[in-house]
Amino acid sequence: MTIAAVVTAAGSGSRLGADVPKALVHIEGRALVAWAVARVREIADAVVVTAPPAHLGAFVEAVDGLATVVAGGQTRQDSVALGLTALDLADDDIVLIHDAARAFQDPAIMAATIAAVREGADGAVPVVPVVDTLVGAPGRDGVLGDAVNREALRAVQTPQTFRAAVALDAHRRGTAGATDDASLARELGYRVVAVDGHEWGFKVTRASDLPLAIAIAAQLEAP
Repeated sequence: MTIAAVVTAAGSGSRLGADVPKALVHIEGRALVAWAVARVREIADAVVVTAPPAHLGAFVEAVDGLATVVAGGQTRQDSVALGLTALDLADDDIVLIHDAARAFQDPAIMAATIAAVREGADGAVPVVPVVDTLVGAPGRDGVLGDAVNREALRAVQTPQTFRAAVALDAHRRGTAGATDDASLARELGYRVVAVDGHEWGFKVTRASDLPLAIAIAAQLEAP
């Protein structure tokens, strides 16, 4: 059984204020995608990165032989499907689908998702509690929407991990436009379970996320 991973890395970086794809932004001397690949390589035997077609050379240089780089598609869903194809998976392999923007996710969380699949789940997803007060969107009159019970909600992280046959089937038959891979699998009736996520699995999205990313990277680099 092979443990493999697809790392999607096609974000534009516009919200980060970068002039390169987000995954090429450097944190403590290494591209974000390089951090993501290094972390997932602690768990996975084979890694494919899906990158913007115009920047393949830069991504190959960034991952420095730790992953195979292939061109991504028009959407994240397209990119994941291309990555799965590039891995040439057997049905009983296990595949992690991860985002380069969540570059610092704890490998122990990745291992927990794998363990859940080995124990019989079709897929496993790390989740964390929602800490903010939540309300419905304001109406046209500007009145605040009703409060939402945050205890009933969880925020989803990656990697989302599946038996390979499940991931392949979900991307073959699932509805276009799904926001994540677990949604594709669940709509087909597959059993996807939750594991506890980690605060380091946050998504680097805006410039305000960079100080935390830098602090984590510095901690990982410390002797």
